[in-house]
Amino acid sequence: MLPTFIALCLVVVMIVGPIMMVQPSRYQKRLARLRTLAAKRGLRVRLGQNPAPGEPRQLAIYSHAIETNKRLQKIPTWSLARQTLEHELNFATGWDWLCERQAPKVLHEPIQQWLMALPASIRVVEVTEHSVGVYWTESCWHKEPRWELSVDKCLNDVDQFLNRLTQIVDAQ
Repeated sequence: MLPTFIALCLVVVMIVGPIMMVQPSRYQKRLARLRTLAAKRGLRVRLGQNPAPGEPRQLAIYSHAIETNKRLQKIPTWSLARQTLEHELNFATGWDWLCERQAPKVLHEPIQQWLMALPASIRVVEVTEHSVGVYWTESCWHKEPRWELSVDKCLNDVDQFLNRLTQIVDAQ
């Protein structure tokens, strides 16, 4: 009787164990809700490799599309990344160009001012022909009693950051 009971318990554990491991964790559920809320606000969210050396290797990219049909000239592609070591050769305090392509000189001052407002969890800024985006660790810098309130404020900020970057790029 005892061996049968033990065998039955092992069978139940072997069936239920893998099923429980497939369930998303609380953190994964929150990330899914965050990305869904961002998509509802019109932000495009995708995962990508961190183009800058260092950690984390994979980041979420939150972006806005840029209207290109009204433009006479092509938008230059450029990227800025946070640097682990600050020095006077950086473009802005803690930020430097990722490759040889840089924003037009006329935009340098407004971009530098804009970068100073970004929270530490935003690691990379990218402008392409069709979009402006930020590589974000998805850790919220607002600490509210309810997670939903913190996320709402962070998403508002990300949306405003991207809108401001779009205005800067449009000013060229």
